[in-house]
Amino acid sequence: MTFAGAGLDRAAAERRRPEWVEARREEPRSRALVLSERGVWMEDGRLLLVRPSDGALFLGLSGDVPVFATDVGADEPAIGTPAGLREAATELPATEAGLAAYAASLLGWHRRHRFCANCGQQTQPRDAGHERECPACGAHHFPRTDPVVIVRVTDGARLLLGRKPEWPDRRYSVLAGYVEPGESLEDAVRREIQEEAGVEVLSASYVASQPWPFPSSLMLGFHATAGPVEPGPRDVELADVRWFEPREVEDAAAGRGAVFLPPPFTIARRLIDGWLAAAGQAPGRSG
Repeated sequence: MTFAGAGLDRAAAERRRPEWVEARREEPRSRALVLSERGVWMEDGRLLLVRPSDGALFLGLSGDVPVFATDVGADEPAIGTPAGLREAATELPATEAGLAAYAASLLGWHRRHRFCANCGQQTQPRDAGHERECPACGAHHFPRTDPVVIVRVTDGARLLLGRKPEWPDRRYSVLAGYVEPGESLEDAVRREIQEEAGVEVLSASYVASQPWPFPSSLMLGFHATAGPVEPGPRDVELADVRWFEPREVEDAAAGRGAVFLPPPFTIARRLIDGWLAAAGQAPGRSG
């Protein structure tokens, strides 16, 4: 799954000791990813790796190589070029895409949480960048991940797909929504599908997950079954929602249909392609 599997030992116990982190930073083989608000820096289709700066955050160990992440801000390097994470996902090897997502989520959290939510004072990084502490009130702040359910809904023969108003014309995908406080994942599945499409989910089961660093979500993929109720947009989230026959989805996956599907690196597309395979309509196959 793209953006998953960074393949690092995060060294959670060791990184709590500043002297250990500094020793790893000084190792000749240590390397740092380079990021700014423009994206992740790449060179020749791979991550640009440089010596870690004093402010670089520790990500973990790749074998015996310490890996850091540097937010260069306006001081962008003279080599390499920035790429958005979606663009990078189409070029980078899977492990490097996972590293980029991890670094982008962590650095983005630091940009947005420089001040204490409890008292408003400026906070200080701790735990090699995996925590911020307020020196005024003593509050501890940790990187957050927002859970999102993304749901493949079928009535046994057809697949439910919807389109958001801001998406490119004819782009359709499975439905998704944030998990609310005090809600189980299964409850979130039922609520989101009912609220957005007016369809009652009869059963739901977990499939897979994908880190989604835009800015820091976790997409939790589900398969759900529903009765053959006619769907329709129930709120401003969707411009259109309807059932699709397997052949319609197969044509869309092959790029020859009347609608477009999400790109291959997304969990949405994984869920759609999995449904096609189960229906005996492998993506791109005809006949």
